[in-house]
Amino acid sequence: MLITLVFHPPTPLQDRSLAQAITSKTLKRRKQDERRKKMTFLIYYVIGWIVGLVAMFVTGSMKDIASAAYTLLLYQLTVTVGLTGILGGYGHLFLRDRVARSIGWPTGTLFQAELGYCSLGMGLLGVMSFWYRDNFWLATIVFTTVFLIGAAIVHIKEMLQKRNFNPGNAITIIPDILIPITLFVLWFIAKK
Repeated sequence: MLITLVFHPPTPLQDRSLAQAITSKTLKRRKQDERRKKMTFLIYYVIGWIVGLVAMFVTGSMKDIASAAYTLLLYQLTVTVGLTGILGGYGHLFLRDRVARSIGWPTGTLFQAELGYCSLGMGLLGVMSFWYRDNFWLATIVFTTVFLIGAAIVHIKEMLQKRNFNPGNAITIIPDILIPITLFVLWFIAKK
């Protein structure tokens, strides 16, 4: 038995409404995905704390506050700065246009590559902090602070002057400020 299916294409008005609904849903989903991705840097921060706390208990470095701060600083540098820099560098180097759009910046510029190499350098300094200590840590903290606080200033100016509240611009301010403060506080406590 032959069954014939009759297909009635949507009218132009229905077609346009459907396209708008799909586009609206897609844009909303993309923004949610971008927010989640930008929160990743906060997750690295928390992971750095968790690894540091576990290491403190395992190694017994809780004998005094300076020893505890030293251990926590080690893992904030190696885990938080390391992951933030290396994965941030990866994004700026290999996902340039996607990252630029999430920040609200123009796509197709080599500025993203420059920023990627800078981020990668920061991440490598963080990882190297596992083996190199003392003044190397201070140099890593200073570089990370200048880079992240500078980035926070740029993002804040973008929000105030250009009303740029894209997730890649607004949400990254939190770790950009939180990480340097944490590093310096732990550094000063560890050096007492």
